[in-house]
Amino acid sequence: MRRTRSSFTRPSMRPMGWYEAVGRRLFFSLDPERSHRLAQRLLGLPLPWGRIGGAVDDPALRTSLAGITLRNPIGLAAGFDKTCAHLDALGSLGFGYVVGGTVTRAPRRGNLHPRIARDPARRALVNAMGMPNPGAEAVARILARTARTAPRFVSIADEALADAVGTAELVEPFVDGIEINASSPNAGWEHASSHTGELVRALRARTSKPLFVKIPPFTAGDDDRAQAVSIATAARDAGGSGIVCANTLPVADPRMSTGRGGLSGGPLTAGTPRMVAEIVDVIGPDLPVVACGGIFTADDARRCLDAGAVAIQVYTALIYEGPGLPGSLTRGLAASVRTMH
Repeated sequence: MRRTRSSFTRPSMRPMGWYEAVGRRLFFSLDPERSHRLAQRLLGLPLPWGRIGGAVDDPALRTSLAGITLRNPIGLAAGFDKTCAHLDALGSLGFGYVVGGTVTRAPRRGNLHPRIARDPARRALVNAMGMPNPGAEAVARILARTARTAPRFVSIADEALADAVGTAELVEPFVDGIEINASSPNAGWEHASSHTGELVRALRARTSKPLFVKIPPFTAGDDDRAQAVSIATAARDAGGSGIVCANTLPVADPRMSTGRGGLSGGPLTAGTPRMVAEIVDVIGPDLPVVACGGIFTADDARRCLDAGAVAIQVYTALIYEGPGLPGSLTRGLAASVRTMH
């Protein structure tokens, strides 16, 4: 169901309860990567993830994304489950869909440590992970044996066209769609629209499943906007199914071993609806746009949907707000829909 710019009204916010009181303090007492490993181990346990997530199953939230029916428009962005080993538990939390990866054809160890840092005052993260993952063959085996509790995508980002095609061919039988990471600050190739168009055409020749392209963030009138618009239009013209708007913001950060990283979370909140509206205006209403960047609350989600997004993605909010996030967002959006009727 496409959302119009006035589909949602009043937001609903709900405290995260136990996570805010205890869980976040525990996780934040560890360095970010140790904390993430702990979260991954917990996700591997047979816990009642549906009750923990608390998402409401409300018909008013049903959404169609490039022909895929979602129970709600809230997706988990790529980066949280790099190995795709816990997409089943994450889907059970109540996300409308989940994105695993980013995955490459060959295994990657990623950048040297330190490569991720929190900024709690701004509810933000900076990462220079370098896309560590076990490689496409290993991920395909994991996906083959993992239950599908929500529609799932896999993010891919190989430098060489042949490698990207190989990655897509390996994971394609086990996913509902593919997200092309055409804009990661940690990728090793130039984010040119010509490369994006070539890649989308090559993948479109091999699959009928949805192909989404993740574009870089931008501000009004700068050179980054021209690049993002060029990538989005190239993806559309080459047969892409949708645009994810947008990736992390490249920033200098001396805490990273690389000296730079991608900023996510609170500092991106205000700009995401504007970017969505601009991309929708450029590429037209027929190609769905997914909003990604600094979405923490139902109000944040509503602003993106009102700007023309069909669905949203969250990542940093899950770190700061905890596993009850799908419940908070779905309850808030469902309540705002009901006020319209």
